[in-house]
Amino acid sequence: MTNAVEELPVPLGGADGLNFFLRAELSAVKAYQRALRSADHRKTVDAAEILRFAAGHQRTVAALQVTLWEMGGVPTSEAGTWGAFAGLRDTATLGELRGGEEAGLRMYEEASDGFDGDARDLLTLELIPRQRKHIADLSAIMARFTA
Repeated sequence: MTNAVEELPVPLGGADGLNFFLRAELSAVKAYQRALRSADHRKTVDAAEILRFAAGHQRTVAALQVTLWEMGGVPTSEAGTWGAFAGLRDTATLGELRGGEEAGLRMYEEASDGFDGDARDLLTLELIPRQRKHIADLSAIMARFTA
């Protein structure tokens, strides 16, 4: 399996760090949109669940953009890199989506001490719990998919 999320050193703190997260979240939105398009013609995966993941990442994009503006930064509009998605046809693809969520969780956990104020609250109170929920939900989907 390819690496799901770019593995670069995470800038600690400030607008650079938040823009790093923003690029990752924009990538996640694109990855789930692609997965959703491939799920449209399938009965095996509930497209509503995939849409929920995409919507969660879109909310994160909006929250990061607001936080960046509030700290005087300029939000990026460029996505980072997630692995190539061939479509939601098997547990390997679901596993890659989950791998992206796991990499995002590690990224947020490792960087959370480098932020303070609203940015730290966003990481610890919203983003980290959301990543954990996505991982658990994708694991449940994979279990249903293989049952």
